[in-house]
Amino acid sequence: MNLRQIEAFKAFMETGTVTMAAARLHVSQPAVSKLLQLFERAAGMPLFVRDHGRLSPTREAHLLYDEVERVFQGASRVRQAAQEIRTLERGSLAIGVVPALSVGFVQEVLARLGTERPGVTAQVNARDTPRLVEQLVTRQIELVLSVRPMDHPEIRTETLCSTNLVCIVPPGHRLASRREIRCRDLAGERFAMFRHDSAVRRRVDQAFEEAKVAPRIVMEAPMAPSICAFVARGLGVSIVNPLYVGAFRPALVVRPFRPRITSDVLMAMPRGRRVSALGEAFAEAARAVAADVAARDGDITFRYG
Repeated sequence: MNLRQIEAFKAFMETGTVTMAAARLHVSQPAVSKLLQLFERAAGMPLFVRDHGRLSPTREAHLLYDEVERVFQGASRVRQAAQEIRTLERGSLAIGVVPALSVGFVQEVLARLGTERPGVTAQVNARDTPRLVEQLVTRQIELVLSVRPMDHPEIRTETLCSTNLVCIVPPGHRLASRREIRCRDLAGERFAMFRHDSAVRRRVDQAFEEAKVAPRIVMEAPMAPSICAFVARGLGVSIVNPLYVGAFRPALVVRPFRPRITSDVLMAMPRGRRVSALGEAFAEAARAVAADVAARDGDITFRYG
């Protein structure tokens, strides 16, 4: 049996007569009768009772129709899914992000994407930059967000924004009213810092050394959420990239830090390979969030390209 025969059978079962089935299919009545004969023969069992030229479906025909209806409903769902995927209303996307951006910046991007495309699901892979580059090259993920340079012949990168590090303190802290905070202001403060293998840590240490101030470090952590949570609980202060703050922002006071220490946020895509439409939508959302953060914090340079 072929699709046209199945369509004729479905039309007959739903309209009740060969004439009305022919009208639905925009073909002649004899053409539908022939299609039904061929369908019955292919089924290998009686599907119709013929009485003075009138067809009536058998019990077997009704059982078979149930299966045919499920098939057509499935086809309809496939067409709907194709439409939703084409218009980015649904789909899945795998992205890579360094841990520091996985709670703050990337969540803002996903929130924007989810608002615009509520049927989209995302798989977020939080890894170090070399591992993310490897996953991007081997097509395990479509995009990478990092704060470290990514040099590989098979990828291309763009700078989303350049951020100046900020000082975060708890609400009510003695420094919360300052317009900006300098190294000397932090003398004696309980300090949470990234570990020594962090590029941010090395640059912050250099700033304190040049200012001849020894920070009182009471906690070291590899990830920004731990540091932000430490400060939000009123346990101390820290210096971080403002894009790391994310959901902790209501529980923190964020102030510009001087001297300026700049950090870039980079986005990487495959070179010579087209990113999916959903990947492009994520990239646009990332650019928009970077612009919003720049407008909000004012100490950030937004650019891409």
